[in-house]
Amino acid sequence: MSELFNALKTNVKGIASDYHEYSKKKQYEKEKQNFDSLSAEDKQVSLIVDKMVAITSDHYPHKDYEVIGDVFGVFVASKNALSDIGASFKNIVGGELGGYSKMNITAKALAVRRMKIDAANQGADAVIAMRLNQSASGNGNSDNMLTFSAYGTAIKFIE
Repeated sequence: MSELFNALKTNVKGIASDYHEYSKKKQYEKEKQNFDSLSAEDKQVSLIVDKMVAITSDHYPHKDYEVIGDVFGVFVASKNALSDIGASFKNIVGGELGGYSKMNITAKALAVRRMKIDAANQGADAVIAMRLNQSASGNGNSDNMLTFSAYGTAIKFIE
């Protein structure tokens, strides 16, 4: 019985690994298609943003720089009704609310990316004093929207 269980467990791990690789490939293809559809100017900004550093420190270490100004990025997400149903069941038995965790991770990443885009559009090389803010809001007593903000100070390195 133990051998059968181990064989099934190995098979399930293999299927999960194959699906993970398939998902990564599909995500790459989607991102490449999105990138290819951008204008030349937007492609350049996207490449700058991918390399741009955003740090929480008030000073960039070991580099001279000039301050450009404040930059901001925001992402507002609406909760999924199915996630709400799943969350109701999880409240009974306990455990992580996977849909909400994923929504928070995505919201943070997109808010930071939008902040970096703002910085790149202002000619910045990096962002210092980055801060993150998250809040829930909605109609009436329902907190059905998540707002994730990223803000900081854009800087330009002095050669």
